[in-house]
Amino acid sequence: MSALRSIVINAVPSDLNPTLLVDSFLNSKFVLIHDNATGSTHLVTDSDAIPRSLSNFGIATSEESIGWADGTVKQFKVLTVYLFEDNTRYYAKENHAYESKLADMYTILKGTDARIIMAFSPSDMAHATAIKKAIEQDISDMDVRVTKNPGLRLENKNYSVQADIYHDSDKKRMLMSALNMLNDVIMSNGTSYKLSILVEASQDSESAERYLKSKLLILNEEKLTAKSPLELYANIERINSIPFSLERCSKLMFFSDKIRKLPAIKTTFIASNTGIIVGSYVHKGIKTTDENLCITKESLNLGAIVSGLPGSGKTISAKNILGQIAKEKGAMMVIISPNDEWNNFGRSNGLEIIKICDSQKPINFFKCDDLINPEKFYEDLSMLIASASNAGPYRNSIEKVLLSAFNKSYKEGRDPDPNAVYSNIELAIIEQHATVTNTSIKYTKHGENIKAALQNLRLIISRPEFAYNNGINFRSIIERGAVFDLSNASNNMKPFFYALILNQVYGFAESFDIYGDNELRMLICMEEAQVVFSNDADSAANHDLENRVQNFRKKGIGLFLITHNATDISPRIRRLLQFKMYFRQSADVAKYAANDLVFNEEEESEIVKKMKVLGQRTCAVSYMRVDGSRKLPETSVFVEVPETIEDQTYKKEEHAEKNPKLLDTLFILKSREGSGITGARTQLLYLGERIAECISDSEGRVKFAGMLLNKKYELVMLGEKKKDSKRFQVYGGRPEELLA
Repeated sequence: MSALRSIVINAVPSDLNPTLLVDSFLNSKFVLIHDNATGSTHLVTDSDAIPRSLSNFGIATSEESIGWADGTVKQFKVLTVYLFEDNTRYYAKENHAYESKLADMYTILKGTDARIIMAFSPSDMAHATAIKKAIEQDISDMDVRVTKNPGLRLENKNYSVQADIYHDSDKKRMLMSALNMLNDVIMSNGTSYKLSILVEASQDSESAERYLKSKLLILNEEKLTAKSPLELYANIERINSIPFSLERCSKLMFFSDKIRKLPAIKTTFIASNTGIIVGSYVHKGIKTTDENLCITKESLNLGAIVSGLPGSGKTISAKNILGQIAKEKGAMMVIISPNDEWNNFGRSNGLEIIKICDSQKPINFFKCDDLINPEKFYEDLSMLIASASNAGPYRNSIEKVLLSAFNKSYKEGRDPDPNAVYSNIELAIIEQHATVTNTSIKYTKHGENIKAALQNLRLIISRPEFAYNNGINFRSIIERGAVFDLSNASNNMKPFFYALILNQVYGFAESFDIYGDNELRMLICMEEAQVVFSNDADSAANHDLENRVQNFRKKGIGLFLITHNATDISPRIRRLLQFKMYFRQSADVAKYAANDLVFNEEEESEIVKKMKVLGQRTCAVSYMRVDGSRKLPETSVFVEVPETIEDQTYKKEEHAEKNPKLLDTLFILKSREGSGITGARTQLLYLGERIAECISDSEGRVKFAGMLLNKKYELVMLGEKKKDSKRFQVYGGRPEELLA
């Protein structure tokens, strides 16, 4: 006998068929221990087939001692039982699902120390035949046949009646049921088990016996003593009982009601070993297999979305897919991330890391590439910035203001000064939403809201790396591949950076021809894509994205969106994205995610339930199969994505140097007589916003730190009254004497 193993049942699939499970044990001996005190179920066996079967059926287990030290004597009451089923009438024999006879055990005996053991010992055909003959003899001995003459005459003939009288008819009914069951077993050469129930002696053992006797027919009672689990396991084979068929045994094959039920979803799947490996197929969403789900990289130009709650595995899966594409060196790759978790991935795959707000590289987001139509460039930029501003009802007004300002800015060239661009924006706001008087500018409600919504854009332009023209060449960056790390940008600024970067990528994509349907030329990946694309289906950015997803397919461009919830992206866009990986979803979103998936003959409620409880790195996948030149949809399946371990040699971060374009600048305030003005209160304004204050010393000097080289500022010397204030136009890095 192999070593005895005690297996704890932790979780079972919702569609578990106990008859098939027992059949898969291949006539192996096993014992179920129901511990009502702990609400746990142990399965004890010396068979290697049973643990394998449990795993194949998706039953989660662990090995744990049953808490019985060798040498400790335990006593048991052994009950030989009969599981009655009226199959004496052939028309009553049907294949149907049924619940265990003792399914309510853990509820009724809850709080007791009763431990009930179900012992299943294989029975051979000789034993089944012997028991069958004994039953036939018992039935034969019970029969009494009589003939009665009622004294009637019919057509001059005597008429008689023959009848069978059965003594102990209830017993005979049970024997006939057993006989029919054994006939089925013998005629089909089927598996059968001797079944007995043991109640461990304890304070509540009488309660357990009363419960069992109320549920089952008890044929015999005896006592058994054992000093170890191994001795008890060996003794159960000697207990004599009627062998039961698999169907009958399965009525006592049940587990604790505290065990988790894993929602099982039927799926069909054809394994593949070519292409991009998405993950390992998970049978019914429960049992991980060694079969791979693979897709062609060309299918990603139909668009992709990866969604899941934090920690569910969505970023790991995205890195796994993009990493395989990067190694093929066949597609340009641009990744926009609100944090730095893609940086090591970028370095290990040869992508340039651009750390926004922590870099010495000058970037002019308003620069239009020579191969891009400037009108199309700034129209897209207006739309994306307006969407990023989150201005609600003022979004259209913002877009009109930006279009007016950009129209003026790009007439002067493709690489406008960001300072001049913002000045044109301010002028456009005044023209469209303000009234200018001799002393002030009075903004309308729309004007005030537009200024507030674009405040973060002003702050971006105020930073030295974004304040100059002649910045980095976006075309060369995109062609090499890049990761834009926004971890140092504030949450309020991130939507604007997404819009500015994405517009450059969109502009580059416009130069692609329309013959890329069967190839992947470029992949645009956006982590937390909802930052720029809301679930507002009517927003201009979403309408634009719908058109781009359709056009990107022809250009061989893949859009890869990553979000926390499926509903972060509007339904119209989700319908167009034909590769979906949905990890665990929040309770209020699961039903919408389930609607995006296609499973065979499944109730929607079961799929919704499944989406709420998916384990880490397990997801539902909707994908396209490429057959020659055709792309064909497949039914959705579950996969487990591989765990990505990044190369630790890339953990070291580069530190940005101090930007040399920030300079301390000295100004001297002098009276008309030529003497320095002492104690004057001054303010320094940039793009209309006050950024610093200073009081002049005894020689009239005021010094401002960190001014942008050659950028225009306004220095205000405050008077006692507002009308007495003096205003000067100054430039960063240019010391100057100012005559007040």
